[in-house]
Amino acid sequence: MGRCSVLFVNLRRIPREGLESLLAARRLGYRVVLVGRALPEFARPLVDEFAEVDTHDTPAAVAAAVEVGRRHDLAGVANFTEIDLHLVALIAERLGLPGVSPQAALRARNKYLMKRALAGVDGVLPRFARVRTLAELREAVAEIGFPAVVKPVGASGSKGIFELPDLQALEPAMARLSQITRPEFDPVFRQFGGELIVEEFVDGHEVSVEGFVAGGTVSVAAVTDKTTTRPFHLEVQHVLPSGLPPSVLAAMTAHSAEVVRTLGFDHCAFHLEAKWGSRGFRFIEATCRPAGGYIASHLVPLATGIPYLENTIRVAVGESPSLAADRELHAGVRFVLADRAGRLDGVDGLDRLLATPGYDHVFLEVPVGTMIALPPDHFGLQRVAAVCARHPERAGLEALLAAVARTVTARVRVAAATA
Repeated sequence: MGRCSVLFVNLRRIPREGLESLLAARRLGYRVVLVGRALPEFARPLVDEFAEVDTHDTPAAVAAAVEVGRRHDLAGVANFTEIDLHLVALIAERLGLPGVSPQAALRARNKYLMKRALAGVDGVLPRFARVRTLAELREAVAEIGFPAVVKPVGASGSKGIFELPDLQALEPAMARLSQITRPEFDPVFRQFGGELIVEEFVDGHEVSVEGFVAGGTVSVAAVTDKTTTRPFHLEVQHVLPSGLPPSVLAAMTAHSAEVVRTLGFDHCAFHLEAKWGSRGFRFIEATCRPAGGYIASHLVPLATGIPYLENTIRVAVGESPSLAADRELHAGVRFVLADRAGRLDGVDGLDRLLATPGYDHVFLEVPVGTMIALPPDHFGLQRVAAVCARHPERAGLEALLAAVARTVTARVRVAAATA
């Protein structure tokens, strides 16, 4: 392979995930050209050219990518972030590179358009409706019923998910969402603002399906068991491979492939969330990028040896993924969540924990000294650390992750009350 280049548009918020994506490109022999809002210090030795641009300004960002393309032999444009899905698709189309179509990328970014595109797929969708006002929400839940969930159509990372157990929950949820769905609260809301989707609450075993689409062919690399908090559905633990029975996993894989094909994804990684319950497979959402939460960057390689981020680049340049596993282990991550707002003074218990074999990585996600806020005031600060582990047996992995939950805590100093 020659030394042609791959274009990146921004990097993931978690530095280690961003680093791993750059290393993946280097392992494949590509130069890296980055178009984005900033060049992190860790990325400087791995990026051959950086073009600074406000990627929230779509025309300016596309123009910057075109200018970069004139100076480099670009093999493809790889995407790793949720907020840039549509921008990356527009760049690929403009430069004539393999990629997800802008229409499919828009469906991936907008949960209502996504569900509407799947209306012809029998039996996988919860009842849903698009709403913008309290009156529309009341009208929608009269049809959908309780319990229900309302959330922004363009959010990611569990931002702004509100459970609706009854009528009394509607007005407080909408009041909070009117504050949350503003760009100044989080840039992810620039594209669709206050547009919301309400849908019936789906019970069951929650999983995510990690895979690739290359030339229309869908391949599944892993199914991950997910544990989230209530009521805001923050991710607290991921484990793979899933512990569901083989027959259920086969059905999950088949349904996921049908969903991904129907959404029109191609030349991309995908991350699909669903539940398996009394009514079988129920779809939650899907996106045309690799999973976060260390699933793609660490857990899939730890458990299987499959180089997930390298495959993300392979499919972005028009090649097929390499899915040959060289191990059959169990891998997982447990997130350390702060239980109160205040100043983060440290993370306790890691020294006792890491004396035990089986822990591969520890990541501090929020710097010591940060003022912690909890949902619904903030959705990105409660998760302060992550611990990755692996074991030859599922029970052994679960014991390692349970020890994280028992042993590791965020030390948060609550501000003293003022008179």
